[in-house]
Amino acid sequence: MTNRKIYGGLMSGTSLDGVDGLLLSFTGDQQLQVLARSSLAFPDELRDRLLNLAQSENISFTHLADAEQALTRHYALCWQELEKQAPGIRPEALGCHGQTLEHRPAIGYSLQLLDPSLLAELTGCNIVCDFRRRDLAAGGQGAPLVPAFHRGFLSSAKEDRIIVNLGGIANLTWLPCNPAQESLGFDTGPANLLLDAWCYKHRGTKQDENGHWARSGQANQKLLDQLLKEAYFSAPYPKSTGREMFNLAWLERQLEENDAKNLNAADIQATLVELTAASLCQAIQQLDPQQKAQVLICGGGSKNTYLMERITGLARPRSVTTTESSGLPPQDVEAAAFAWLAQQHLLNKPGNLPSATGAQGPRVLGGFYPA
Repeated sequence: MTNRKIYGGLMSGTSLDGVDGLLLSFTGDQQLQVLARSSLAFPDELRDRLLNLAQSENISFTHLADAEQALTRHYALCWQELEKQAPGIRPEALGCHGQTLEHRPAIGYSLQLLDPSLLAELTGCNIVCDFRRRDLAAGGQGAPLVPAFHRGFLSSAKEDRIIVNLGGIANLTWLPCNPAQESLGFDTGPANLLLDAWCYKHRGTKQDENGHWARSGQANQKLLDQLLKEAYFSAPYPKSTGREMFNLAWLERQLEENDAKNLNAADIQATLVELTAASLCQAIQQLDPQQKAQVLICGGGSKNTYLMERITGLARPRSVTTTESSGLPPQDVEAAAFAWLAQQHLLNKPGNLPSATGAQGPRVLGGFYPA
């Protein structure tokens, strides 16, 4: 390969299910090759600690420090799994997202938990992390961060594309085939975050496997209409959101206010699937009124067959598939994006897409922590 450079990407999202890791090589012609991959679920105790921190208004320094060290060690374990698959290969750097605990772009603040100095010690690798702050400092949302990567690796010269990531939050990237048109991106609303929280509360499982429970219910149109009145859905982009807005307390407040507390729990789960699909497809229609774009889906939510069916149905007549059709497995996309962001940092090149984040211009993102 020409100018072959190897980078790693480690990513944990708002779903709080674990860390996805990739070791991959980039070449100068915007091509990548995956050399190793690993997904390492969070132990229940660590997941609960992170969830409590993300939802708490009163955080002690001790709890924060303990959770950060435990999370960092879990990231290091994910790297070790990659290292076993590709022994002797040392990346130029590991791009690491960390765990978002708080995202409040309105006040220019976003907190991703991770100790990059400790991670450098544990892995012996250069670390690039803390990608949001520079974009925030430049007046942007600091999110979503993946659209610039999508533009580089998933765009097409033949067709308009919309790349959808179904994580805890759903986000999309609009990639017109005409290079004169601007690429766009933003968070569309909740995805796995509410589905997982409601499932855990009523069934004691971390997720609704393949959407089987939701499929057994019946979406309540009246409740759905009320949920879609949340101001975020009609707010102009650029915009981003997270657990601060869409959480179990928000859902239960909506149920209370709309006299829906006595609905069957499975019906509410089915309604939450519709909320994700409907809010996403409203955004898709806004960007693609001609209904000609191809929709490519990635992220953990792509495994939820019922959710995928509902998105496919509401997005018609557009073609809906996963990023696998473009050579990048759905679970790999975000980790690959953070590996690419690490490369951009080392090359002193911008990593943000200002039309997606609202920043004043392109910026080199992240901080560097040498091995």
